[in-house]
Amino acid sequence: AGARGGSFVDLFRNCVLDIYSGSQPTGADSAETGSKLVSITLSSGAFTPGEDTNGLNFGEVSSGVLSKEVGEVWSGLGLVSGTAGWFRVYDNSYTTGTSTSAVRFDGNIATSGAQFNISNTAITKDGTTTVDSVALTLPAN
Repeated sequence: AGARGGSFVDLFRNCVLDIYSGSQPTGADSAETGSKLVSITLSSGAFTPGEDTNGLNFGEVSSGVLSKEVGEVWSGLGLVSGTAGWFRVYDNSYTTGTSTSAVRFDGNIATSGAQFNISNTAITKDGTTTVDSVALTLPAN
């Protein structure tokens, strides 16, 4: 297992992304809201918290924007049918629920122009959802 340091890329090495229905909570310290529609892992593989297998990775920052690692397929099978409303990325420990110490972040998801873009926001049970692109703007400091 690789060391997890202080950079954003290191903190979220081998992470997992969950997509939820409904409105995004007020902050990532809050419990998840809506229904969990799909967990996104590396090529829809099984993810086990604390293990590196099938976790997602971010690539290098370019012009202040962070994208997914080149060559990785970020996908998952729908758990239930619904419309994607928001996402949460969890570090490799995958701590859910209310927490002020968990390493995670929330954001918007859409078919274009969002932090995470997917081809269709309608998630179908047992259907494959793929994150097409990631564009997270990071502050200079």
